[in-house]
Amino acid sequence: MKSLILTVLYLAKDTLHRWLARLSSPLARVLVVFFLTLAALAGMGSYAISAKIITDKIVKNGGDTVIVSALSGGDSPTVFPRASELKEILNAEALSLITLGSASTESGSMPIYTYDFQHTAQMLPLMNKNGLPTILINARHKYPLGPTTVSVNKENHAAVAFKLPQGHLLNRLISHRALLVQPDALPYGVDISRGAPTLILKLTDITSARDAQKVEQYFRTYMKLEGKQANIISAAAIFKQLEDALSKQMQCRIAFCLGISIIVGILLTALAGIEYRQNEYIYTLMKSFGIRPILLVSAFIVENLLLVFGSAAAALYTFMQAQEFIVTQLLKLGNYSIGLQEIATEIQLIGITLLICIFISAIPVFIAAHRDIGKVLK
Repeated sequence: MKSLILTVLYLAKDTLHRWLARLSSPLARVLVVFFLTLAALAGMGSYAISAKIITDKIVKNGGDTVIVSALSGGDSPTVFPRASELKEILNAEALSLITLGSASTESGSMPIYTYDFQHTAQMLPLMNKNGLPTILINARHKYPLGPTTVSVNKENHAAVAFKLPQGHLLNRLISHRALLVQPDALPYGVDISRGAPTLILKLTDITSARDAQKVEQYFRTYMKLEGKQANIISAAAIFKQLEDALSKQMQCRIAFCLGISIIVGILLTALAGIEYRQNEYIYTLMKSFGIRPILLVSAFIVENLLLVFGSAAAALYTFMQAQEFIVTQLLKLGNYSIGLQEIATEIQLIGITLLICIFISAIPVFIAAHRDIGKVLK
């Protein structure tokens, strides 16, 4: 055990001596690995950033919304789960409306919605205080606000136009405008029992097709148990297309890492072979004293592990600190940033290729370390 410790210490001292005697050797490995890894992170990180940008745009344009519209039929009306239940089960903000038909104004037609009484607290802030039907205007559209007249079943009714607040959930359902009436103040000729319920959900932290598919599957099962049918609208298909496109880019990323590994592998192999041959006589003497060749090979592997992964870690730290400049100025992708978790796949891919390079570079050393002692010392 003592001899093993002394051997390891000697090999460590010899490695430091070689570094100081020929500083260009470790410096070349450090700089090549550092800049190649930094370039790989900048290039491959752009894939992750692009995916994040596209995902954010999908969500911003309603990708986090799921709309479930129950079809008419059956002896009993469709009753959706309560908003509190959906919040707990699906982590989603929910609001349920009932479609009653259509109304018209001078500017065109619009759907009529009402709500069941469990949503009264959510809907009252949007309703007129006098109980008049309210025309809800999407926050993105312009429309004359205030008192107006709507026609329902060829009868005119007084109504008040009101613009929805920015970020309100109903902006996801109402594309332009809609007439909202209280369930106990329906216009003449409108029957709530014949209405088609519509549930709108805003999902929290949706990032993939799986998140939307989970909600779709939940309501398919729910409606099946209820003996009903429903149309479900979500962005699951769009997210799936994005994921398919990114998965196809994996080949490009692998080729990128392969190119880096070839460059690093050639450098490490050449330097390891040169340095071993320069010290071959000393190492052969050590073998003659009983030192196993595996220790000599291990010394070169550990040396490259320290230099290569130390350089890669420095490149990763530099990229994380300078990513704002790289993303905004070099890649021109806007004001976005990513965390380690979002590029974990890229880091693993680079780490695996570098590790393979290190072990491949040890092959010439392994062959040389097993040469016959007599042929070297003669």
